[in-house]
Amino acid sequence: MGGNGKRKSLHVRQGDTVEIVAGNARGARGRVLRTMPDDNKVVVEGINMVWKHLQRTRQNPRGGRMQVEAPIDASNVMLICANRQCEKNDRPVRTRNEVSPEGTKRRVCVKCGVPVPRVE
Repeated sequence: MGGNGKRKSLHVRQGDTVEIVAGNARGARGRVLRTMPDDNKVVVEGINMVWKHLQRTRQNPRGGRMQVEAPIDASNVMLICANRQCEKNDRPVRTRNEVSPEGTKRRVCVKCGVPVPRVE
């Protein structure tokens, strides 16, 4: 949590399919593996791969290198609209939060107004 005690949140959640809109991987798509709201970063599957050097241990006597995904800024990703009737289907869209009459919050596609399904 941040220093002011408020819970931070991002516009994407773990499991969402996103498109990279800025940087070297612009146009690439992937699934969000992890979110880091305090740092405003997300880890996207197959994007921003870096080499991690492994020290020699008894379990891994040779050591070595492996590629892992590094975090990227959350402002560089946009959610992909999955609504089939939307004219922006399969394209990156902005979302807004709406409160339903029952009092539950949900994410809604700005273009088509359809709630974004929660991915588990």
